[in-house]
Formats: sequence, structure tokens, C-alpha cells
Amino acid sequence: MRTTSSGIILTDNNPLFPHLPRSGPTLDSEHSALCMHPPQPSVIFTIPLELVHRILTLGHPDDVAAFSRTCRSAHELVQDEYLWRQIWHAYPFDDPELLRAHRQAVCLATSLEISPLRDGWKAEFTRRIRAEHVALKKREHYSSLSPKEKKTALQVFVSVLEGALPASVGGGMEGKFRDASISQNIQWVQRVLFHSRLIAPVLQSLEDEKEISELQAHIRSCMDEYEWGGKTRRAISDRRNRSRAFVYDLRNYSYKNDYGPYHPDGRVSWVHIENIVNVVLSNLQDLPVHIVSPARPPSGLESLRPYSAPGKYSPRDWAGVEGLLSLFLMDVVSSQQLGTWRRYVCFMDYRDLFAFNYSDIADGPLHPKFFEDPRFREATRLIEVKLHIIPRSEIRFFPPSEIQLSASQKHPLTFFHGTSKGVNGNESTVEGYVRMARDGTVRWRLVSLEFTFLSSTADKQKLSIYDNSPQWSSNGVQIGDVGSARGGVGVWTTKTHEQGDPVGPFWFWKVEDDCSENLVEYT
Repeated sequence: MRTTSSGIILTDNNPLFPHLPRSGPTLDSEHSALCMHPPQPSVIFTIPLELVHRILTLGHPDDVAAFSRTCRSAHELVQDEYLWRQIWHAYPFDDPELLRAHRQAVCLATSLEISPLRDGWKAEFTRRIRAEHVALKKREHYSSLSPKEKKTALQVFVSVLEGALPASVGGGMEGKFRDASISQNIQWVQRVLFHSRLIAPVLQSLEDEKEISELQAHIRSCMDEYEWGGKTRRAISDRRNRSRAFVYDLRNYSYKNDYGPYHPDGRVSWVHIENIVNVVLSNLQDLPVHIVSPARPPSGLESLRPYSAPGKYSPRDWAGVEGLLSLFLMDVVSSQQLGTWRRYVCFMDYRDLFAFNYSDIADGPLHPKFFEDPRFREATRLIEVKLHIIPRSEIRFFPPSEIQLSASQKHPLTFFHGTSKGVNGNESTVEGYVRMARDGTVRWRLVSLEFTFLSSTADKQKLSIYDNSPQWSSNGVQIGDVGSARGGVGVWTTKTHEQGDPVGPFWFWKVEDDCSENLVEYT
């Protein structure tokens, strides 16, 4: 007789355990013993089935697996889908039935998170636990994992993040479901991947390893850096400079990738996204001490959830451009309904950008060592953006050939207009659109018309030097789902996209309308 870690009593003298060793020396002696003492049922099978299920759900899934291997009856017992449904909820994970209902209520894809309902509770639970085991491998065992095992585990975690439980929404979607303050699925990913070697950055070269790198970068872009990155000053500096070298490499921008963080086939380049995130967050660490608590984009995996950004949403404003419409105004286009956003923009001096890309300075061109020069400076600006939705007919700076269609009829092209303002008070006109891509990611495209004036003391006149034409173009991706609090990151460059034009990273996110955080300009 033995007891599992869950307190389950298993006996070895039951003929239901034919694979266990027998103690009797001969068949005759065993037969005599059986005649004198008829086999008694194992303790675990003398109690009601419901209680057995309850005992198993209180243990670890490894205990359930061990129990299933003890005998044929135990193996048959753990095939019960009802048992695995109970284990699923006890672990716990989000209820997939509730999750599907919540996502359908706000017109979000559900195919990524209904596999327990499609493939069975046991199959999906086993898939997640296998991924957990891979992620929790110790250093000495991690090297024995195959690329397929790593890739499969990473795909599990990405699918869980992409199918997250929505947060509360309002406007035209208000009242469709209750608030969901915590997602158990998100909490599971956070707990398992905290300091996991599975997402540790490693330079890869083989094709299958490149796919693994994309999945790792996707997850790291969503997590806080302290959860996976090196903590030494040197490790932080090296990571930052490698990301700078990637983001400011002009070879990474062309018409093939739409001058944005994409692959030529249109998929998001999560390696590119991760490097943008690293550059912006690292630059915030350099802000001087007199800037008290500078605004930071929301962090943590909970910020990825649909509709976790401030404001209300409606079918008309599915992306939360304004995010302020009341239930009574959701079908009214009003320039007074302005959504408030914050946007970080980073850039190099153009002379430095040119030297980094084309000179042999610091083992160049394009060597990360270029950024180790103490004289190097990178500018960081925090800008306030106010946006409101407009009809397509009012778009001025996007010819039809430059407007990409939305892949979802429930998430149609949404056009917007507004202003951006820096710390110096100068305003720029902003125009753009948001759409849903085929891969389910939310894509943002905008241009800005910057009015820079020259003053003349002789005639007191001011003259715009850009002649009312857009100068800057930005292309970005929402990190997380629709309306995520984490916002979107991407790349800005010139509207004309001429060879050698400057580029830089940006990060923008939705804030409360009465946001009081000061704007920033620092070099």
C-alpha cells in the first residue's frame, strides 16, 4: 500500500494492478492465498465516483497521471471528460464557455480559445501542462529539449495571450457581460513564464530556430523586461544597443515591409516590435530626476486584454479611437468627442543616423558599439494626441491606393483626425485610420502635418515652411487585443519614403481624458 502526494491510497494486492510485482514465490502459493483471502477492492474504488473526482481535482495533474498508470480501472476512470473539466476549473483556467461568450459578445475571434470545447477538456489541459513542463525545465535539462518541443510550448502560451478574456467595455457594448477583473489564463502565463528559460533571448540562425525567436519575441514584447532580461548594467546596456542597432538600421525599411515592423508577407515582425519596445523603455530610464514619475505605457500581461484601455467602446468606435462615446451618442459623429492619447517618439540626430548606417566609425557600419560613445544622444519626446472619428470622405492625405482594407467586416476601416501637441506647445494636424489585419492584429496608420513657422520682425508675418502637406508617416501594431491598455508601437519616417530618410520608434496608448501627466522633451 502507498499514498500519493494527493493522499490517494493505492494497494498493490489487488488483481486490478496486474503490472505490479507479486511477492509470492509460486503460482500455487499465490492461488492458495487468494482462496483464503479473496481479493478486496482498492480503497479508492470503494467510495463514490464523485468523491474520487473531487480527490483527484485537489491534487496536481502529475498525480492524476501517476494514478492513471496504476491499473486498468484507474486508467479508464481518468478518461472521463467531466473529471478533466473539474480539473480545468480547479487549476484554475478561465472557463472556455464563458470566454467564448464574452469574446463573441464584443465581436472578437474565438477560434484560438475554444479548443477545450472542440478537442475535449483532457486534450487541451494536457497541451497546456506539457507547455508548462517545458517552460519550467531547469538549466541542466533545458538543453535536451528539441526545437519542436520549444516551438509547440511557445505556441500554446501565445494562443492563450491572443485569446484573452475581455475586460469591461461600455458604449454600444455595455451590459453584454459583467466585468472580468482577473483573467486566470493570463495569471497562469505570468506565473509559469516568470524567469523561464523558454523566453530567454538566444541568437538563432536555423530556419526553425528563427520561428522560435519570433514566438519568444512576441511574448517578451508583452511582458515586463525585469521578468526575463539580465539585471546587470552591462546586460541592460548590451540589450539596449542591440535594439538600437536594429531599429535604426535603414535596411529594415522599404516598400516590401510597408516601412513598418512587418515581414514582406505582411505578418507582424515581433522581433522588430520587441526591439522598438526595448529602445523606448530604455530611453525612459535616462530621463532626468527632475521629471517626476514620467508617463509610462501600461505594463503587465493584464494590459493586453481586449478593452482594458480607458473609455467606452461602441461598434462604430471598435478600436477606441475616441473611447468616450455615451450610449446615446454612439451613432453620432461629433468633433467634440475627442479621445486622449499619449505618444512617445524617439529619434537620433540625422548626422548620427547617417554615420551609423554608412560610416566605419566604431567597427561600423551598423555595429552596436556605435551607441557606446558617451557623446551619443537620442531624443525622447512625450506628445499629447487628441483624436476623433471622421467619415472616409473627409480624409485628405491618404489616396485610395494607400488605404489598406480591413480583414473583418465587424471591425471596418475607421478613419480619424486630430492634433498632436508637444511640450513647446506647437501643434500638428494628425490624420489616419485603423484596421484589422488578416492575422487578427490591429494596425494603425497615420500621417502628421507639422506647422513650423518662421517669424519676421520686419513685417510681423508668419509663414508655414511645409506648405500644408504631410511630412511624417507612422505605421504601428497594437500589442495585445482590440482596445488593449498597452497600446501600439511602430515606426515613424517621412511621408515620401525617400532613400536615407530618418526613421525612429514610437509608442502610443490611450489615457483618461483628464490625464495630468506632463509632456516631455529630452535629449
